[in-house]
Amino acid sequence: MAAYSRRLPTGASGAATAALACLAALALLAMLPSLAAAQLTDDARTSTEGTQFVKPPPKPPPPPKPEPKPPPPPPKPVPAPPRAKAEPPPKAPPKPPARWPSVVFLVDTSDSMLNRLEAGADRTRLDEAKTALERVLKDMAPITRVQVWTFNTRMKPVPVSGVRPGQFVRIGAGTHRDQLVAAVRKLRTAGGTNLYQSVVNALALFAAPADQAAYRSGQRFPVLVVVSDGEDGGKTPETLRDVQQAKARLPLVTVNTIGFRLGDGSKWLQVLCEIATAPKGCATADDEAQLRRMLNSFYRYRAGR
Repeated sequence: MAAYSRRLPTGASGAATAALACLAALALLAMLPSLAAAQLTDDARTSTEGTQFVKPPPKPPPPPKPEPKPPPPPPKPVPAPPRAKAEPPPKAPPKPPARWPSVVFLVDTSDSMLNRLEAGADRTRLDEAKTALERVLKDMAPITRVQVWTFNTRMKPVPVSGVRPGQFVRIGAGTHRDQLVAAVRKLRTAGGTNLYQSVVNALALFAAPADQAAYRSGQRFPVLVVVSDGEDGGKTPETLRDVQQAKARLPLVTVNTIGFRLGDGSKWLQVLCEIATAPKGCATADDEAQLRRMLNSFYRYRAGR
């Protein structure tokens, strides 16, 4: 105030000016408390150590809570895959074609077959052989092809009406079975035992060209069954070696042999076993029942099968 009063001019204008200055000073003084409070409130405050703290800025309002997402739609049901059609069971492999024998029976009717089975007995070896062969022929499957031959000094066919010798007949056709059975019952003995030549000639019955395709395919299998009770008489040039060569020319033919009323140690049983294609195709029989079983088995037996 002293500073302001020293500047006032003299006179009336000076008094007015001084009065204005005083009013201004008073107004300023009156404003100081509110200015100081505002300063302390809005800007800062002073501690006793003179440290100034700045008022932190107001916290921003929390962000609005996000609205909850709507639940996802339920998954669409997956349609069940279409049922596969049940596959039919696999077909069974085709059955192999039926295989049937083409058989030649070669039966010894030499004089030795006239021997009786036992002293005082009525039946001879030939009687037993005929009965056994008749039973086998009666039981054969109709589709079986067959020829029946006998041998003593020479080889002879058992005839069938209307069929040339050396030709196979289907036993179930027409009256073939009955004719063969009737002819077998009439067989008689005579002469010697021409074994080797008869076997060679019987093997040749399987050499017909028309039959070879069926033999090779297995649709038919050729079998020669020999029944004999004694040794070769040696009346012809053929030997066991010729028999083996004839077998080698026709390897598809199975030769089976039966020694009728020959002991196991007989020399001629050994010869018959050498004629047979395989050891299993050689046997002995002592009576009609055994001979029938062997005939029935051997006409179906193929060596190596």
